[in-house]
Amino acid sequence: MGTVSPAAPTPTVAAAPRAALLVVALGRSARLVACLRALRDHESRTPFEIVCVVNPGGGDDPAVDATLEGMGLPIIEPALNLGWAGGLHRARAETAAELLVWVQDDMVVLPGWLDALVDAADAHPALGALGSVQVDADGAVQRFTGGWCTDDLATWSATDDSHERRPVGVEARDWVTSKGLLVRAAAWDAVGGPDPSLYPLSYTDLDLCTHLRAHGWPVALVGEALIRHEGQQSAAGMLRRYLADRLTPRVHERWSRVVPALPVGGAAAVEHECTADRAADVEGWCAREALDIVVDFGRWAERTRRAETAETTALLAEREGVIRELDAGFRTALEQLAAVQAERDAMRQTWSWRLTAPLRALQRALRG
Repeated sequence: MGTVSPAAPTPTVAAAPRAALLVVALGRSARLVACLRALRDHESRTPFEIVCVVNPGGGDDPAVDATLEGMGLPIIEPALNLGWAGGLHRARAETAAELLVWVQDDMVVLPGWLDALVDAADAHPALGALGSVQVDADGAVQRFTGGWCTDDLATWSATDDSHERRPVGVEARDWVTSKGLLVRAAAWDAVGGPDPSLYPLSYTDLDLCTHLRAHGWPVALVGEALIRHEGQQSAAGMLRRYLADRLTPRVHERWSRVVPALPVGGAAAVEHECTADRAADVEGWCAREALDIVVDFGRWAERTRRAETAETTALLAEREGVIRELDAGFRTALEQLAAVQAERDAMRQTWSWRLTAPLRALQRALRG
C-alpha cells in the first residue's frame, strides 16, 4: 500500500469586505492621519476596507506624507478637486462592497459604531441609508441643525428630535447627515449616488436622502452608531455664504414640491427630477461647477459688498435719525424746564407770593 502524503494546508482566504469606508479629504493633513488610524484600528465583526480620496488643497507637510505612506492604505489623489460628492463617487469606483459608509476626516468613530450600522442594515433590508448619532465629549447627543422649511411651512427635518432624547434602535427620519452615513450600494445605484453638481460640499446628504425616499427607499437613524465630530469646516466665511446662496435655491426648487408628497419619515414613489445620469460624468460636472464658481464668486462678492455697504449706510442714516430725534427731544425738555423755572421765578416776585410766605413756612415746620 502506497504512502499517503499529508494533505497540503488549506490557505486562509480573507473575507471579502462587506463594507467600504469612503474617506474624502481636502489635502493631506494631521487630522486625516488620525482619522485613518482610528478607522484602521476600529474593531468590527464586519469585514471592511478603507478607500481614501484626497482632493488637492491645503499645505504640504513631509511628516504627514511619510506617515500616510507608512500606513499602507491606498490613497487616491485626483488632479481636480472633486468636492465631497465627487470624491465619494471616485472612492465608490474602487470598491465592490455592498455597504458604502461615508466618513469625514474630522469625525471620530466610537466603539461598536460600524457593527451597529451593519446590524441595523441587515435587520431592515428596505432601508436605503442609515445615519449615525453625533455626540459630544460627554456623550450627550448634539443638536440636529439641518433642514429648512418647505413652501407649506412643514419642517424638512420634522422627524428628528434626537437633541431632546437619546435615540434608541432604528428610528425613521426624513433625512440624516453625511457624518457616518451608511448607504446601501443598491440604493446608491437606484438614484445615481450623491449629486456631483452640489459642488463642492453643501446639501449632499439632504439631497441624497430625499432622492432615496422619492425612489421608495426609507432612511433612518441608528441610536447605537455613535460618532463625534470635531467641528471643522471645509468652507468658511465668505465662501460658505456664497455656497449657501448658490445651492440653497437649487436644492429647494428640486425638492420643495416633492417633500410634502412624501410620508413623514417614510418613502414613496414620487415624480421628481432624477439626477442619476450625472453619475456617468462626475468629473465633467465637477469641472463645470468649479469653473462657474471661479467666474461667479467674484461677481457675488462684489454684489454682496455693495449690498452690505448700502445696508450699513442705511443703518448709519437710521442711527443718525434716532440721535437727532433724541437730541431734539432733549432740547425740548430743557426748554420746557427753563420755562417752568422762569414762571416760578416770576411768581416769587409777586405781592401774593410774599404775602403767603409765612403760611408756607408754617406748613414746612408742621411737616418737619
